[in-house]
Amino acid sequence: MSDLNPSVAPASDPQTVRRDLRVSSATVFAVPLLALAGILVVAWTAGVEDTCGGPVPGCSSLRNAGDIPVTVRAVIDKSDTETLVEGGERVLLGDWRNGVRVDHEQCLVVEGGPFWDALTVIDRTTETTGVWHPVDDWGARLHLHDGACPEPS
Repeated sequence: MSDLNPSVAPASDPQTVRRDLRVSSATVFAVPLLALAGILVVAWTAGVEDTCGGPVPGCSSLRNAGDIPVTVRAVIDKSDTETLVEGGERVLLGDWRNGVRVDHEQCLVVEGGPFWDALTVIDRTTETTGVWHPVDDWGARLHLHDGACPEPS
């Protein structure tokens, strides 16, 4: 190694270049999180005008868990819209003033509330007219029966 120029020869005590990777990795995570937070704030404050007060259209969902189609009155954009929901289907509701039609000689079992565990039975089997049963913001799971209500299990 005597033929090497001393300016090219490796130093006896090489200096290692250290980079602070914590700053760049923090930036990699912080910038997208701040961007996401900004997008959510903008969407929440200037988003869709919804009667429920949030940016997501529809206050709740309604599921027809039975076999008989049910008529649902959904209030969307301040006008009533009636929809026939077939058995096994789910629909989004547009306001807190929604309702389900229970005709005479029918029984409607509604599982509502925040966890769909509040049981309500609307028995119209002995009545001569039908009624609209309200569905709140939590939505509901419905079972419509022709004739008498089933025995609770």
